[in-house]
Amino acid sequence: MSNEKTSILLAVRGTAQESLREMRARVFSIVSTAITLFTVFIGWIVQRSVKPSLPETILFICIIVMFGIGNLLILIDIRRGYIKTMGISVRVEKALGLYEVQVFDEEDESIFPSSYLRPIKGKHFQKFELILICSAIASILIVILKYFY
Repeated sequence: MSNEKTSILLAVRGTAQESLREMRARVFSIVSTAITLFTVFIGWIVQRSVKPSLPETILFICIIVMFGIGNLLILIDIRRGYIKTMGISVRVEKALGLYEVQVFDEEDESIFPSSYLRPIKGKHFQKFELILICSAIASILIVILKYFY
């Protein structure tokens, strides 16, 4: 492979890795912000001395559901982008020979383990999606409990 192609592949890999880091950070930021807002919202509802009326309770539940679904859709979109970008990164790494034995040294193992070649499912993101869903459900349950008690 020519030096020019290698340089291009290295640049593409660097860009892909930076993009992957950005996506991970964005997911963490979205989920932590959502959990904080759920907590503040529920804290406000629980601290109110007046029990919410049925229309208020329904409104609060709708707000939680819409906010939760909106954030969940954003997370799913980021996960899809992450999986595609990770596929590009793996393809570039394969082209650079990082999964081949004895390309860069005399070791009997490749620089990157072959396990990195498995299909990416974005489990890291799915865990955050689950945390968001659980937070929304807990918030809804607290609103319902506040209505009844």
